[in-house]
Amino acid sequence: MRNIFEGKNIYPHDGKIKDHFKDFYNSVYVAYLPFFRIENHLSKSDNYKKFEKITLENAKKEIDVLNNIQVPIAEILSYSNEDYPTDFEIYNNGKIINWKTIINEIGLKDNTDINKALRTSIGALRKIFNKPELSEKLNTYTTKNNIWNPTEGNFDVFSKIGIYRIFKLFNKNEILFVDEFYENIKTINLNEFTEYEFLEKFDYNDYYIYSTDKEIMFTIEWDSFFFLIATDEIKMDIIISEKYFEGFLCDNKTTHNWDYLDGELEKLLEIEKRQNQKSENKKWSKFWN
Repeated sequence: MRNIFEGKNIYPHDGKIKDHFKDFYNSVYVAYLPFFRIENHLSKSDNYKKFEKITLENAKKEIDVLNNIQVPIAEILSYSNEDYPTDFEIYNNGKIINWKTIINEIGLKDNTDINKALRTSIGALRKIFNKPELSEKLNTYTTKNNIWNPTEGNFDVFSKIGIYRIFKLFNKNEILFVDEFYENIKTINLNEFTEYEFLEKFDYNDYYIYSTDKEIMFTIEWDSFFFLIATDEIKMDIIISEKYFEGFLCDNKTTHNWDYLDGELEKLLEIEKRQNQKSENKKWSKFWN
């Protein structure tokens, strides 16, 4: 038996998701981080994301160490959008906008298009995988309709609410929070906190949240606009019926890169390889001529 907890290998970055969890869980759900709207809370800059693109000069003002190193020319993202609503505002006045709604509104193919659009928007993809046309289409729609985009790599307010309610539903009150690098572990008793107080117990890099008996677990990773719920099939049926999360059940083939068809990543990487080789040959041709 492979112990993903003791081996500090909880998130399934590689391989089939269900295979990764098979020694602990037989059912895994991919839950999307939701878009949301807050009535009368608009972005003055028409930027409905937590991040904003800033110049190198402004980045140096925020991060002193950049003044002492040579920084390549690249897009720099700052997660300090002053217009972004607070957790308190989201908790009290936010309304979830489902991925399905946005897919239908702007005519996307399915949830894979949204995931690729979101990943493109934060520069999480290599050039060959980028989908700027999808990202632009999504951004135009959300801006026009005052819809805030999800933020990658951490549990949002609505997901935390769902997590709290699921733990309470199954009477799982002793909860473990583990950070990204398995360096900080804290245990809390849900009976000591209100729903909103529970939200505030999350640190930005708490990536593994599970009951102390390990029967229910929630996990996310840094560039993702979704997280995973892992448990047994009986509990999972109940969790899905509660409708706190939008997403889909993993089958035996589902991987972390579920937004690509089998073999699609390999084909794109092969195209990238040929393009790079062609560019290299062209460079050397100019050198020798």
